[in-house]
Amino acid sequence: MLGAMTIRPSLLEVCWEERKEHLEPRVMQVLAALAGAGGSVVSRDELFRLCWEGRIVGEAAINRCILKLRDLAEAAGKDAFLIETVPRVGYRLLASDPAPVLRKDGPADPAAETPGRRGYVRPFLMVVAGTLFIGAVALAIYGTKTGTGAGRVLPVQSVRTLQPSIAVLPFKNLSSDKNTGYLADGVQDEILTRLAKIGSLRVISRTSADQYENKTVGIREIAHRLGVANVLEGSVQKSGDKIRINVQLIRAASDDHLWAEDYDRTADDIFSVESNVASAIAAALAARITPGERREITVPPTADPKAYDYFLHALPFAHKTDDASVQTAIQFLQQAVQTDPNFALAWAWLARMQAYIHFGDKMPVVLGGAAHAALAHARALQPNAADTQAAMGFYLYYGEMNYPAAEHELAAVHARWPNNAEALEALALIERRLGKWQESAADFARLVLLDPLVPSHRTALAGDLMELREFGSAIRVLDDALKIWPDDGTILASKADVYQEIGQLDRAEMTLRNVHPAPDDGNLYWPIMQQFWLRRQYAKGAAYFRGLIALGEERENPEAETFVLRVALGELLRMSGDEKGARESYARAIAFMLAQLKKQPDNADLLIPLSVAYAGMGDTAMALRTSEESITLFRRMNDQLDATDAEDNHMDLMARFGDRGAAIREIEAQLKGPGLITPALLRLEPELDRLRGDPRFNNLLKTPTQR
Repeated sequence: MLGAMTIRPSLLEVCWEERKEHLEPRVMQVLAALAGAGGSVVSRDELFRLCWEGRIVGEAAINRCILKLRDLAEAAGKDAFLIETVPRVGYRLLASDPAPVLRKDGPADPAAETPGRRGYVRPFLMVVAGTLFIGAVALAIYGTKTGTGAGRVLPVQSVRTLQPSIAVLPFKNLSSDKNTGYLADGVQDEILTRLAKIGSLRVISRTSADQYENKTVGIREIAHRLGVANVLEGSVQKSGDKIRINVQLIRAASDDHLWAEDYDRTADDIFSVESNVASAIAAALAARITPGERREITVPPTADPKAYDYFLHALPFAHKTDDASVQTAIQFLQQAVQTDPNFALAWAWLARMQAYIHFGDKMPVVLGGAAHAALAHARALQPNAADTQAAMGFYLYYGEMNYPAAEHELAAVHARWPNNAEALEALALIERRLGKWQESAADFARLVLLDPLVPSHRTALAGDLMELREFGSAIRVLDDALKIWPDDGTILASKADVYQEIGQLDRAEMTLRNVHPAPDDGNLYWPIMQQFWLRRQYAKGAAYFRGLIALGEERENPEAETFVLRVALGELLRMSGDEKGARESYARAIAFMLAQLKKQPDNADLLIPLSVAYAGMGDTAMALRTSEESITLFRRMNDQLDATDAEDNHMDLMARFGDRGAAIREIEAQLKGPGLITPALLRLEPELDRLRGDPRFNNLLKTPTQR
């Protein structure tokens, strides 16, 4: 026995409970050698002598066997065995039994089960995979629903998975010419991309890994924060046409260097290094590589070294979202495809970047334009490549805003490329647009594991949970985020929003004390507006928003910065009794929005505040007509996220104008599905005072929708 396991060397198998695992011959030999030492340290040289008969083999051979045995021990449970690394000496096997013995071949010996021995305890594991329901993903991370018991709150960083995991830290540029820094960035990115295409690995996104470019903490702490077991470090040094690339793979818990290599290449042969590194790391971590994945990581994307150099120049900019970076990436990618017109990967990235230029314009990109043409080139050259499919998904999302088609493509990308955090984020955001809150929440929970140091992933997950009325879980997500970013205004505002949804205004107010929005940051100032509104502190709120408007008027485009703030100010002034001030504020906002709608007649984002402003001016017909138009446009765009907001707004307007029956019917319908209407808000909302006393409305206040 070895802990809870039965070891049969000649059958190359280990058994525990009702499970049986076959080991490779060399892995079994290493296990036998360590177990036979009776708890003593076995040096690496001794393992070479015992298991490889003294033959000269690389250090990676032992590393691979040790990793496979550690994975086996993790799968079997903490009572199986532990392999301890003794730095600069070797390894020691520790087991739960005082004197572990290898069993002779044959049936298990009942007498070996010592009475009173500690029972087998499986460690807490959470595997995120497949299309799991949100209750098995986000709630598994953040505990059970409020009111259903004391669920265990588990920070994301402590979640363990059965997959080997790795973070690729930024490579150091050791060249004397600092203009070659793009080379270190590009090589790191390409190695990470190839590793990310191996489905049996969990690979941390570049966005999170890059936060340790100038690391001031040790590898073990970095790995803990990123939630991985292994870290890859590297450096690039260019001198003339010669390039030296150094890489080293480190097991963080023991600071054990599992594998390291130096590559001396010319500029014409960088790709082979990236491919070799990805394959070597997969072998060191005992990751399975499918034939399709092997093709993706080993086939050179271009035979032209100059074109590939342009591509490496583009990569550091392609991962940024500011206009200057996007345009710079496009310029380098255009040079790459001009140099090699058959460079499918560069065409795919070019399509994605050119489509991104149009993202948020509210008008689909013109078919046959630059983005569409680049995508056509990529699809003609490599229609089945993962990067081509990803480009198709991003083009449909950014360019055409065809959410159902983009969801279909990006879901397929995620299935074949589960470590692509950018594709997963886009998929989760699209699922929100389509009103698929459970699927979106599950994907954001997965994204937090791949990209743990991006606050917006966690606030988006909390937002999905709010739509599902899983308010206790949303709070746990945000509390987990605040452990990392305690002063983040967006996280604090999101938490206050949750408290408002469940009617805990005192807690919301405490949370909002450290939230200080800019005039253009609606994510921060709307919860503040809601707090004043629900507290019925209209005059105090009006003074606050006048201050924000004054700040906005100092900016370059003051009307664009302040028109939504003026609608909010109008609402607060109206409720405070300042009818004249309210009408002035509404009128100025309406003038700006109508001017914008002449330029963008299908800009549905303007219609909700416009309908509120019309209502404030007393124009009932225009308010309702504009509100209904916003619902129609969002539905036509398959945008359920904004359609829900438009429907909430329409409900408020009907209640304001005295159509009790219609308002109550709409509230009842919204309480039956996902959404941000709760009995607590119904009790607090001033605009619903006209409905109070109606038995139908009072019954809705008892609806059990909060969790």
